[in-house]
Amino acid sequence: MYKKILNWYQILQILVPIDRYLNNNGIHKAYKILKSFYKGSKILVFNKNLKAGYWSVPLAWEVIEAKLKSPNGKIIADYFRNPIEVWSNSCSFVGKIKKKGLIKHLNFDKRRPNETLFHYRNQFRENVGEWGFSLPYNKVKKLPEGNYHVSLKTKLQKKNMLCAYYKKRGDIKDTLLLASHFDHPYQANDGIVGSIAAFEVIKRLPKKTKLSYAALAAPEIVGSVFFASKYSKKENIKNAIMTSFSAVKSNMVYARSASKNNFIDKVFSHVLNFRKKSRIVDFRGIIGADEIAFDNVAVNVPCGSFYRWPHKNYHSSKDDITNVDKKSFQETCDIFQELIYILENNSLFFSKFKVLPKLSHPKLNLYIAPRVWKDSTEDEEYKTLFKYIKNKDMKHACVKAAANINVLQSLISASADGRISIFDLAERCKMPFIFVNEYIKMWEKKNLIRRKWINPFKINQNNDQI
Repeated sequence: MYKKILNWYQILQILVPIDRYLNNNGIHKAYKILKSFYKGSKILVFNKNLKAGYWSVPLAWEVIEAKLKSPNGKIIADYFRNPIEVWSNSCSFVGKIKKKGLIKHLNFDKRRPNETLFHYRNQFRENVGEWGFSLPYNKVKKLPEGNYHVSLKTKLQKKNMLCAYYKKRGDIKDTLLLASHFDHPYQANDGIVGSIAAFEVIKRLPKKTKLSYAALAAPEIVGSVFFASKYSKKENIKNAIMTSFSAVKSNMVYARSASKNNFIDKVFSHVLNFRKKSRIVDFRGIIGADEIAFDNVAVNVPCGSFYRWPHKNYHSSKDDITNVDKKSFQETCDIFQELIYILENNSLFFSKFKVLPKLSHPKLNLYIAPRVWKDSTEDEEYKTLFKYIKNKDMKHACVKAAANINVLQSLISASADGRISIFDLAERCKMPFIFVNEYIKMWEKKNLIRRKWINPFKINQNNDQI
């Protein structure tokens, strides 16, 4: 049906222009395509009659015909030309309407006069009996007087709801979940790019990990509600992160979990501290979606959000594949890989030496001289420490923190009794975890210390091991 898909961008090119609503034929088709590309992923089925508290599996909204014609018979809006030209869950209506009455059924934005807006609200308000069209404001203001012909033929019916789930199992069952919504027709960065980013992160994991990791692509909020209700305990989901707007050419934002202070929150703060154009905000501080399905007292899975904002094309016809920035997408994946690196490597460290090590001794060669540190990234002696640090901002932060090199070296010998973790050490020295960890490994290879890995989900909010 499709030519061979080779990479994440090519699958997006296929998935974005599909009429993906919460539970219609379009999103079902998109899930099958997603599963065919990400081998090992699976489709979860939620019965059409299923309920979770006040939530029900959403009815499938299918469109038979949806056109708006001007008084002279010209087609102004057509669902099958672009689904967002019609309000989601519009009811059936066939007839004529004057311009004054039609305006009440139009969605537009004077601030974005050339864009067609996605009218999403009624996705979560079934059977409201509303109908309407979205048009650019510049077209609305030029509409002539007269009778407009509306031909809306739609239906709502019960249908099983689908989600896509992709998991790589580690040595232990404790799982970090990356979740994003998969719906929103013809929208690229709002939702589906986040899903692809999450699946890419799982795909790129090494074969062997300590923790388990999973990605969820679900109908917005409602899909996550049903997943959390049925699978959060079964799949040992200990923490979740919502991913969205992952390829917007914009600033990086991490919104903390509701508790504001779990270990994942601290790690994201650490990682973004070494990245330019990034910020930390509180739970749902700017925008939000699926995190509320997990981060509540009923489910009790802390869930922060990582996205890029502002998104000037939000909920508009310009949020298309042409505005997917490949560099931003890759940077998003890199951030998650760095997060996972910290979770997989953070350890307590313990002394194996009986006398303070002489770091400059030729048999150790561990001494880092602050006076030559400014040129360290190119120095053969120090290249090992930097080979895993690909981000320029982070390398610059290491060099800039030259004054802390002595502190780092001193704290290792002073704290090597399991009192603090490598992450704590990196925070105290204001240096990237990946650098500090690689330096600790050098001590370990010289048989000066031993390490004991810490399960990040067994660290309480005060960062003490439970």
